[in-house]
Order: sequence, then structure tokens, then C-alpha cells
Amino acid sequence: MPAFYRLAALSLIFFTTCSSPEERRSAVVLTRSVDKAARFDLVDVRAEIPGIAVDLRYATTRNVTKRRLYPRDMPCLLRRSTATKLKRAHEILRAQGYGIRVWDAYRPPEIQTALFNKGHRTGMFLSPEAGWSRHCAGIAVDATLVNRWGLEVRMPTYFDEHPEQTKSDYIGSDPEVKANLTRFQSAMKQAGFTPLEAEWWHFDDADFTTGRHPVIFGWELGIPVM
Repeated sequence: MPAFYRLAALSLIFFTTCSSPEERRSAVVLTRSVDKAARFDLVDVRAEIPGIAVDLRYATTRNVTKRRLYPRDMPCLLRRSTATKLKRAHEILRAQGYGIRVWDAYRPPEIQTALFNKGHRTGMFLSPEAGWSRHCAGIAVDATLVNRWGLEVRMPTYFDEHPEQTKSDYIGSDPEVKANLTRFQSAMKQAGFTPLEAEWWHFDDADFTTGRHPVIFGWELGIPVM
């Protein structure tokens, strides 16, 4: 047996022996979801972009709903061509001593409905009756800028804050925030993304900014939505 496969087998044995039943079930769900995602031309961002930071906020309670909406091991998925653009943006920023942290990528439509129900009065989330978010097709990403040590730098606001303060056209007076946002937006635009006017952290794949695009439901990927 080649050395690589022996190592993989030993790793699986170690994981199975030392992890809890819940962790093992979660890992199986994650692997199956990524495998199923490939059929929809979705790829695992963590695998496609070495060194990128991922902190899916809806897999935690640190979001506008104050509860976990994604599984803890939710895969960070994007359409393959969109992930290629994100990789390019990350490389541009890495050359400058910075990097990207992803807050949200592919979002199951079931979760979009839950978010709209929670924040419909604020205008933060698109109504499913008007159309699905581009997140639901894997062609949009929510992200922020980090420094060379992986720490988030100062930006106009945090994630999912009130729309009056989150516009991509920063009009504040803080020169550090302005410089950080300009650097981030420049890299994302250069890589092929279009910023969303209402949210500085949201970027759409510029190749998919017109027309409607097929969404992929969580159940199609085997992702248990909360």
C-alpha cells in the first residue's frame, strides 16, 4: 500500500477512536455535503484557497438572530468560478501583507427565509417572494480584511449591522477605516467581484450580477438546517 494511503488509513483510525460520536457524525455529514456539492459546481473554499480564514457567522450565535442557523461544521462553499475569483483576491491581498476572512458564502435558501423573517423590518435581507439571495446560488460572499497575523482590521462596521451605517461607499472620517476598506474593495474588484451598495462586506461575482440563477437547497446537499 502506498505511503499516502497508509497515512490516510491511520488518520481515519485515529479520528474514529479519539473523537466523539457527534464529531464523527458531523464529519461524515460534512464530507458527504462537499461531495454532493460538486455535482452543483460548488467547491470547498477551505480546500481551494490555502490560508484563507473562514468564520461562518451563521454557524455560531454571533449573528443577527442570536442563534446558530448552520451546522457547526457547515462547509464553506462557492461556485467554482467564484471561488477562483476569491482566491485571486486573497493572493492580491497576501502580497500586501493582508488576507481575507469569509463570514458567509453559499447559504441554503431555507436559512435565507429564516433571516428575512428575523430582519425584514430592517431591509437587511431579500424577501424570498422577491427572489433568492445570490448567496443561495453560491455566487456571493460576505467577507472582511485581516492582517498578516489573521486579525480583523478596522472596518466601517461589524457584520449584519444596521444598513444606515454599512454602505460600501464609506463617508466616515476615520482615515484608517477608509484605507482598509479601499484596499479590500480594490482587491475584490480586481479579482472580478462587484460590491453591494448597501453592505460593505457583501460581494457578488461580477459574471452573475444579471438574471436569475438556480439556487441549491440545503436538503439537496444533505446539510441539516436549523
